[in-house]
Amino acid sequence: AQAPGTNHRTSKRTRRQRWYVPVQVYHAILLLSSWLAAILALCGCAPSQSIRTPCFHLLSFLSFFFLSVISSFCFLLDRKGFSIGELVWGKVKGFSWWPGLVVAWKSKTSPPSLRRVEWFGDGMYSEVKIQLLPFAAFSECFCKNSYASLPTYKDAVYQSLELAGERCSKTFTSAANKVEELKAMLDWAFGGFQPSGPEGFAPPDSYGKNNGFHNSSVSDYQPPAKRKYHDCTSLLHLIFKLSSTEQMVREVTVNGKKIEDFCLSCGNANIEIFHPLFEGSLCFRCKENFTETLFRYDDDGYQSYCTVCCAGLEVILCGNTSCCRCFCKDCLNMLVGPETFDKLKEVDPWSCYVCLPPKKYGVLKLRPDWSVRVQEFFANNSAFEFEPHRVYPSIPAHQRRPIRVLSLFDGIATGYLVLKDLGFKVERYIASEICEDSIAVGMIKHEGRIEYVNDVRTITRKHLAEWGPFDLLIGGSPCNDLSMVNPARKGLFEGTGRLFFEYYRMLTMMRPKEDDDRPFFWLFENVVAMSAHDKADICRFLECNPILIDAVKVSPAHRARYFWGNLPGMNRPLATSFTDKLELQDCLEIGRMAKFNKVRTITTKSNSIKQGKMGPLPVSMNGKEDYLWCTEMESIFGFPKHYTDVNNMGRGQRQKLLGRSWSVPVIRHLFAPLKDYFECES
Repeated sequence: AQAPGTNHRTSKRTRRQRWYVPVQVYHAILLLSSWLAAILALCGCAPSQSIRTPCFHLLSFLSFFFLSVISSFCFLLDRKGFSIGELVWGKVKGFSWWPGLVVAWKSKTSPPSLRRVEWFGDGMYSEVKIQLLPFAAFSECFCKNSYASLPTYKDAVYQSLELAGERCSKTFTSAANKVEELKAMLDWAFGGFQPSGPEGFAPPDSYGKNNGFHNSSVSDYQPPAKRKYHDCTSLLHLIFKLSSTEQMVREVTVNGKKIEDFCLSCGNANIEIFHPLFEGSLCFRCKENFTETLFRYDDDGYQSYCTVCCAGLEVILCGNTSCCRCFCKDCLNMLVGPETFDKLKEVDPWSCYVCLPPKKYGVLKLRPDWSVRVQEFFANNSAFEFEPHRVYPSIPAHQRRPIRVLSLFDGIATGYLVLKDLGFKVERYIASEICEDSIAVGMIKHEGRIEYVNDVRTITRKHLAEWGPFDLLIGGSPCNDLSMVNPARKGLFEGTGRLFFEYYRMLTMMRPKEDDDRPFFWLFENVVAMSAHDKADICRFLECNPILIDAVKVSPAHRARYFWGNLPGMNRPLATSFTDKLELQDCLEIGRMAKFNKVRTITTKSNSIKQGKMGPLPVSMNGKEDYLWCTEMESIFGFPKHYTDVNNMGRGQRQKLLGRSWSVPVIRHLFAPLKDYFECES
C-alpha cells in the first residue's frame, strides 16, 4: 500500500509573459561590450599618462554600465534566464539545438544560473546549466541533419511550431496532411513568423495570473510528453476539453444521450472506436494517443497517464499492490462527480475503478469484459486493412517431419526451450545472437544443439540456401530505439531500430513461393510502448496487425508485448495451464514470503524489482525486505531454476539477460498449435 499522503501526484506546467527581447539585441550588446573591453585593454597599455587616465575612467564607466545592463537582462528573464512558458532553443551535449519550453521550478530556491526546460518531442526535463536562445532564432538553430535523420527531432519541431502557431492564432488548415502542414509551418518560421512576428508567441499574461504560477511549486513527478495535439499544457486545449466533457456529461445525464456516442477522453461526438476499459468511445486523435500511452509506465511503476483519457496534469494512484493505474483530476471531477478528486486524496489506500466492483460511478462504468476489449482494441487499431494470411491445412501425423528453425536476436534460447518442452523434434535450430553471455546460456543449457551464427546483418541468401529450408522464423529486434520510455530513442529508421529491417529481409527471402504448399510460419515481437508511426510502419512492412499479449495472465509479472505473425490461432484467448505459476509466492524459495501477488515489469535495470520508484521490495525474509533472487526471477519468466547460472555471471548480468527475454508461458501458448504440423517426440 502507498505511504500516507502519497496516493496522488501533481504536474503543474506554467507560463507567463515577459517583455520579448530579440536575439539580435543580445548579440549586439555582447559585441559592443567586447569592443569596449578591447579598447580598455589597449588604453590601459598606453605610454602617455595624460591619455590613459581620462580614457581609463570613461571607458571603465561605460564597460561597467553595459555589463550591468547585460546582467539586468539576464536577471529579468524570470530570474533564471527566461520567463515561464517561453519557447526556447537549448543546447545539450550530444545533440543539436533542440526546441523546448521553460517550465516552473520544483522549489523557489533554485539558483539563478539554472533553468528548467521541458524538451519537445520526448517530454524530458533538464535542470542544468544549459545555453538557451529565444525561439525567434529559428533559422540559426534549426538543424537540417537532425530533421532528416531523427524522427524525435522532427516531432519536436512540429510540436513547438504548433504551439507557436496556436499562440499567434496562425492556422495551417489548408494543408492536406501532416507532411504538408509541417512544410507550411517551416516556411512560416523561416519567414520570421509573420504577420505577428516573434512577439506573437510570447506566453500571455493569463497563464500566470489565472493559475498562480508565480507562487507554485512543481511535484517530483513530471509526466513525459504525449502527442502534441493532446498536450494539456495548452491552456486553450484544456479549456476546450473541459467544456466539451461538461457538455458530454450534460447530454448523457440530462438529455438521455448514450455515452457510447461520445469520446470519453475529450467529449467529442465524432467517434472512431470504443473505449476498451469504460463505457464510451474514443475519437481518432484520442485513439492514437490512447494506443501510445496505455502501456507506458513511469519509474514508480505506475501508468504515465490517466487510465480514462491518457492525459491529465494531476493524478491519483491506485493503492492496490497489484494495480498500477491512475486517474486524473479532470476525469474524476467531471465523470464521477464534483470534488471527487479532493475526497479521494483523503482515502489511503484507494482502490481504483478497475479494481472496484463494476458498477456505475457518475457516468463512469467499467466494462465487464474490459480485458477482452483491450485485446480487441489493440488488434484493430491500425489504419491499414490487410489480406488474411495464407492458411495451411494440418499435416497428417504420419507425414509430419521435424521442425527447422531460424531464430534472429535469439537471446537466451527461449524459442528452443519452448519447442523442446512442447515435445517437438527439432532437426535444426540456427540462432543469430551477438551477446556472449546469451550464447553461453544457450550453448551450455542445451548441450551444443543450437548452431550459433554471427550478426544477422552478415546473413545472405546463400547462407539461407545452405542452412534451409526453414519452417519457422522467429525474432524480436532490440526495442531500445523504439520504446517510448527511452527519451533518446531514434525510432525505426535509426540506431538499433533499423534491425527490424534485417528481420524483414530474412522473412522476404525465406517465404515460399505461391506454388509451394510447404507450411512456413513466422513470429516477430516488440514492445507495446512504441510510437504510433513506428508501429504503423512495422505493420505496413509485415502486412498484418499485431496481437497484444500481457504475460501477467500466465505469470506473476506484467509484460505486455506486441506479436506479429502467421502462427495458427494467435488470436485465441490466453489460457493458463496447470504448470503455470500465477502468483509470486509460487516462485519464491523456502522461507521467503511474497508481499505482492503480482510484480511490475522486470527490465534490465535493477530498480525495476522495486514496486514503485521509492516503493517496497517484493519479498520479505526474516522480517526484512529483500530483492528477488535470480532463481526466483527465472521462475517468474517460466525458465527452470539456475537456467542463467553459467559463466560465473553475477546477479546484474543475469537480470539483464532475463529482462531482454520472452516469457516462456506466452511463447508456449503461441507455439502449441504448431504440433499439428511438425513431428513430436514419441
